[in-house]
Amino acid sequence: MKKILLPALIVAMGAGAAFATNLASKASKVIPTYRIDENNKCVQVQQDCNATSGFVCTWDGDGTSRLHEFMDSETQCSQELFRTTP
Repeated sequence: MKKILLPALIVAMGAGAAFATNLASKASKVIPTYRIDENNKCVQVQQDCNATSGFVCTWDGDGTSRLHEFMDSETQCSQELFRTTP
């Protein structure tokens, strides 16, 4: 019984550590996103986008506001962001 229990425990701990590392890696890739609001101000929103090419990333709140990676000034956002699905 001990011959089976110890290797199984080691495998389970390894799988758990790999899963935790994968989650931490995905969380660290989330970048801040900004949009121009109805008052023409660049405001931060919470949405998952990326800087690589693909479909233009729009805000889920209205479906039309394009999202950007940086806030250049209070009224200007910069680099447009993308997503893998429309």
